[in-house]
Amino acid sequence: MTTIKDVAQLAGVSPSTVSKYINGGNVRAENVTAIRDAIAELGYRVNPIARSLKTRHSYSIGILLPSLAAPFFSGVFMSLDKLLRERGYHSMISCYYSDHGLERDYLGYLISAGIGGLIYVPENLTAEEFLELTEGRNVPVVQMDRMIPGVAADAVLAENIAASRQAAARLIAQGHRRIAVISGPSSIQTAKERLAGYLRALEEGGILYDSTLAVSGELTFATGYQGFSRLMALDNPPTAIFCTNHDITMGVVTAARERGLKIPGDVSVFGYDCVDVCAVMTSAVPVVRQPERELGRTAAAYLIERLEGCDAPPRVTRLKCSLIL
Repeated sequence: MTTIKDVAQLAGVSPSTVSKYINGGNVRAENVTAIRDAIAELGYRVNPIARSLKTRHSYSIGILLPSLAAPFFSGVFMSLDKLLRERGYHSMISCYYSDHGLERDYLGYLISAGIGGLIYVPENLTAEEFLELTEGRNVPVVQMDRMIPGVAADAVLAENIAASRQAAARLIAQGHRRIAVISGPSSIQTAKERLAGYLRALEEGGILYDSTLAVSGELTFATGYQGFSRLMALDNPPTAIFCTNHDITMGVVTAARERGLKIPGDVSVFGYDCVDVCAVMTSAVPVVRQPERELGRTAAAYLIERLEGCDAPPRVTRLKCSLIL
């Protein structure tokens, strides 16, 4: 089995320099190149269990997400995992698929599995449940994309209200007065905030809220597809629809195409997240783009800071979204 001493001998450096490099310490650039080449040539792999026993510090990081099927969450994970790996940490990922029981079970499992820290996208848990599962474990937690009210932990979120307000306001500026919204369940913080942004834009635009133009459901393709059919069946259908997540947007666009309706000729659509798809449509669909890479990097950076001894009060950071028109 290849050891640190073997890597050091081939790289022409001391074993302590190799160890410092592996553990994220500062190493001279020329030594970094030599160590990387030696690791690649020898096929050296860090033994995370032995490493944890030696340093008394776990390099395993728990990642708890609703799903990896959504491009947003897979993009966030790739970004945070890259930074964690660069700093010598390894990710243990679990997905709870919006199931309350699974969310509890996986949170409890990860916290008790010897992880050094946790990056967590919460959905159904209360502060009481969270504290019951984590109290006394001394595992730093960073909440990402959403946060549990009453939980004192770092949180990295997107500016959902501002982005949704800007999107709906853009539709109003184009002359639309009957603007529908298809959103996720009100139990999810991001869905609630995006609906709030839509409502704020209506108020600022002098438009009365019409409950028949508001559809909510799970964050799925079916919600968008069925919501579009329901809205277009109204005696006075909307002239524009604001969608509040990727899958809902794709459901709306698909339903419109199947009906032979042109976007934006027959109905305008403002999407969320699915930038690549909406950009290549015959008439590009405007989209809210979330800072997924920055969300992942910031969450990972905050967790690493906590693992390295940061004891500042919990931080709540909001990152700006952008409109792709």
